[in-house]
Amino acid sequence: MKERWEKLLSFRRPNGESLADEVFEPARNPFVIDQDRITFSSSFRRLSKKTQVHPLSRNDHIHNRLTHSMEVASVARSIAVAVGWRIKEKGHLPDIFSPDHLGHIVQAACQAHDIGNPPFGHAGESAIQDWFHDPANHRYIKDIPDVCQADFRLFDGNAQGFRVVNALENNKDKGGLRLTSATLGALVKYPVSAYEANGRGKKKFNYYQSEKNIFTLVFDELGLRNGSGYARHPLSYITEAADDICYRIVDIEDARELKILSFKDMLDVTAPLHGDMKLDPAKFEALDSDRRRASMLRTMVVGTLIQAAAQAFDDNYDAILTGSAEKSLIALCHERAVQYMENAKNVFNGKIKNEPQKIALEIGTYSMYRTLLNVFIPACYGKIKENGENLSYKDERALDLMGVNRPAESDDLYTGYLRVIDFITGMTDNYATFLAEQFSGSGTGK
Repeated sequence: MKERWEKLLSFRRPNGESLADEVFEPARNPFVIDQDRITFSSSFRRLSKKTQVHPLSRNDHIHNRLTHSMEVASVARSIAVAVGWRIKEKGHLPDIFSPDHLGHIVQAACQAHDIGNPPFGHAGESAIQDWFHDPANHRYIKDIPDVCQADFRLFDGNAQGFRVVNALENNKDKGGLRLTSATLGALVKYPVSAYEANGRGKKKFNYYQSEKNIFTLVFDELGLRNGSGYARHPLSYITEAADDICYRIVDIEDARELKILSFKDMLDVTAPLHGDMKLDPAKFEALDSDRRRASMLRTMVVGTLIQAAAQAFDDNYDAILTGSAEKSLIALCHERAVQYMENAKNVFNGKIKNEPQKIALEIGTYSMYRTLLNVFIPACYGKIKENGENLSYKDERALDLMGVNRPAESDDLYTGYLRVIDFITGMTDNYATFLAEQFSGSGTGK
């Protein structure tokens, strides 16, 4: 098993079309360097102005994608270190690594897990898919191979995130941030392309055709080839679990802050865990506000679920290691944790998701994306397909606005459209809204 983990914890980095070796420095190991590269990237920084659940909230206590990513990274580190100690106790951890190194890997992966999310989150994903499915826009993509069309028709922030770290940041089109193979493996929840996912009747995927080579390079390095496809990296289960833990309890905490839910609602949702948490009502009553009570409850829930997730990993160790685990790590936890997550999901779908202002803003998101794509895609089409011969002044200015994302002379339509998606999905909520208002003629110019 040591040999297996030695491959899974590879710290070789993508470097163009190959993997580069790196010296393992204990004082600042390669996985900590991964964290630093993500933390100081502009894509990570822009997450502070991207929606988590509640769009354009004026309440400073509400989470954005940046605070969410940092919290997920913190939870994942704790689960991974606990798991690492159990792996070490089994004698399976290679001598060069410590349990903390597993924590560093998933911490880096979690910091990057939402880095490709478009403005307005899932509503933005759906709006992009909708534009490329619209028969009125078929003329723009009909000449692109079906295998590549799927990347746009099924657009997903996970695949865009994989592109951000491997193609856009730092070394543009030449390895991106050049993260370690282990961190990239821990980042990928769905080790298939859009075209493969669609063929299996699935919607989720983790890489575009443009990043297929780097995906294959990394997953072969990690020893994850499984027949004609690839298995998940064991640490990706921890990345996913930490995300699940955080967004479920934090969504509810934010909803209480916005008065969509009450603190009593929070207590009701978390009831299956009260015994595990040894919940003492007197401690809550001693606090001076529901905000502080909610914070204490969230802390207790997170701590309880960290322990449950670490135990579930250990209980299902062989299946997770071989890639045969069919459920998420949270779904493999004890029954009380599973029931709590189900309660939280039901409250989200029943109350939080259907808050009128949120619905209105999400509907508006479709109009915003349509406005942006209606400008940039035709301009890109004219530049590449028609050799720029009949570009209008408007098209020229649209391409100028794209800056470094402007299609290169050598780009085909597929690559050109990817650059449009790179540009739009990289925007903050505020900038995307501003730009759409300007394009529609309703902006003030201020």
